Amino acid sequence: MFSMICGFVTNIVLDPLMIFGIGPFPTMGIRGAAIATVLGQFVSLAVYIIIYFVRPMPVKIKMSYMVPDKLMIKRLYSVGIPATLNMALPSLLISALNGILAEFSEKYVLVLGVYYKLQTFIYLSANGIIQGIRPLVGYNYGAGEHKRVDKIFKTAMKLTVSIMILGTILAWVIPYQLIGLFTANPETIKIGVTALRYISCGFAVSAVSVTCSGALEGLGKGMPSLFISLSRYVVIIIPAAYILSRFIDANGVWAAFVVAEFVTAIYAYITYKKNTKIESK
Repeated sequence: MFSMICGFVTNIVLDPLMIFGIGPFPTMGIRGAAIATVLGQFVSLAVYIIIYFVRPMPVKIKMSYMVPDKLMIKRLYSVGIPATLNMALPSLLISALNGILAEFSEKYVLVLGVYYKLQTFIYLSANGIIQGIRPLVGYNYGAGEHKRVDKIFKTAMKLTVSIMILGTILAWVIPYQLIGLFTANPETIKIGVTALRYISCGFAVSAVSVTCSGALEGLGKGMPSLFISLSRYVVIIIPAAYILSRFIDANGVWAAFVVAEFVTAIYAYITYKKNTKIESK
């Protein structure tokens, strides 16, 4: 985290200096922003290397470890490819929903973009918990500690649900202020508040699919996790958004989020139980 912060701070500081040509830097515009980003990444790498040598670590980098291992590569890609697709699916969803919303007004497209910026704060917090449980679930499941895996899963579920409930409360208590961070247009804010209240009804339920998907990845079961994400981002929500928008206009798109979260939550929980076969005592 410290290494990443060093890179972010470097990027943030260098951006205005290199874009606008402040101090010793020439004016480079968007090229300066790109260079600042790369320099920030180099700073993060440098901090990683310094920490590696200064603080003793149990894992060492050696050339002998660079020899390809077919079994290891297979195991890495069996989880890595589905995880990569999981990250790409939201972009596919936004593109599809933009196409549906564009039929009504560009304001709805803007509101969808605003919503995704806002929900990032909520879902990134939940994903932080999910990333934390992945190694714990994997280690304990491999050691045959099924009761502990079950406990970790339930604890993560409670924490994730709590975050989502907090997000729901904020969406209902201060929706005008949240949407107002991105636009001053009264009509757009009104549309955004309606969208936020619709979509937030599925926040708490989404914790089930998010937790199940993350836990399955921790167990090395990438494909079941991918199927959960496909259900959540493509299979259910896109057809639901199109059908509901024919009946209740653009609000049907917002309602589709809730429908998708409830259906996917049921599927995700069944999939998780089927793939883990944890014995409850």
